[in-house]
Amino acid sequence: MMHPLAIRKGFVVLVGLFLLVVSRNAKAEDDHLRVTKVQTDFVAKTLTITVSDLDETQHLPSPKVRLAGTPLGVANSVVNSSAHTGVITANLPSPIPTGSFLLQVAWGKDEDDREHTFSLALGLVGPQGPQGPAGSQGPQGATGPQGPQGPVGPQGPAGSSSGGAPFVWVCTPAVFPMSGSNPRADLYVFNGSSTTANVAVHVLDEHGTNLAGVTIPGSTPPTTYPGQTGSSTVSVLSLNTLVVTWVFPQDSPEGGSNISHTVTVTSDQPVVVGSDFQWSGPYKPLPCSLLPK
Repeated sequence: MMHPLAIRKGFVVLVGLFLLVVSRNAKAEDDHLRVTKVQTDFVAKTLTITVSDLDETQHLPSPKVRLAGTPLGVANSVVNSSAHTGVITANLPSPIPTGSFLLQVAWGKDEDDREHTFSLALGLVGPQGPQGPAGSQGPQGATGPQGPQGPVGPQGPAGSSSGGAPFVWVCTPAVFPMSGSNPRADLYVFNGSSTTANVAVHVLDEHGTNLAGVTIPGSTPPTTYPGQTGSSTVSVLSLNTLVVTWVFPQDSPEGGSNISHTVTVTSDQPVVVGSDFQWSGPYKPLPCSLLPK
């Protein structure tokens, strides 16, 4: 007859073995094969499937892959024994279908070879994601080649001193103060335009009075100032020069009346004006300038 203590020890061993078997079976039930990632290569027409929780390598059969229930050919499979992971390369059908499909993978693990599923979309474009943050500014690139010359732009507005007609030239001073003689004065008006110019010459006193036709003080024999009056003009042909000659007044004692001070030349065409005002024999050219507008 068996001793009661031996019977008690045997019962404890049997209970321990039973609990170990139950524990291993429960762990196996929780440790199913999982599909963690699927990548589609539309050029090579393949699926690259990453799985985890594989059995030991020596217990693995060849993997099986189905797409919407249709078997796919397995081109390659690689196992990482230490990590219990694997990668399967499966061939897609041609043409590649479009839509959302159930991907089924079986690779050992369960006694009934149950397949593990993964939802896969092929040829579908998802909604646009949110815009990412702006990247940092890159380095400045090299300067590109110079581009072709652009077309000529429209003519700009006239400058402050260019304007249009009438063109007014001013020659001043037109007097030799304290002069007791009548030196010669020559005025030159050159029409450089291609059109006949209508020109008016005005000899003015210090108050702006036009002295045309007034007797020049001290002149012998008495002569009058040249020039036009009112709105009258003289014609100067293209490329011609109008020469106006007279004598300066005697201005001694200084401050008499009818003493010329300034000569103006007004033209409806662009002209150039110069002067030679003589003094005691030699020429003494004085400047004439285009009046700014």
